[in-house]
Amino acid sequence: VWKVFDMKQRLYSDGMDVETELMDISKDIQQIYKDQEQDAEPEGGPKADRYGRELDKLQKRYKAKRAELKRIMAKIDKLEQF
Repeated sequence: VWKVFDMKQRLYSDGMDVETELMDISKDIQQIYKDQEQDAEPEGGPKADRYGRELDKLQKRYKAKRAELKRIMAKIDKLEQF
């Protein structure tokens, strides 16, 4: 019983860490959008391309972290069925 409890607590902690990372990535994405509006050329160009690459990279990280959180939550759900 204690093993399951300890495992659930570890998973909760891991899930909270991933959620924090998701919030940080989300803030970074919002900041890039703000910076892009102020700085990048409307018709495109090197600055717009750089912002696009940064956004793509952050969105991929966000998607990977989201999948990780989903896996953690599935494990928690499975443990709570016991």
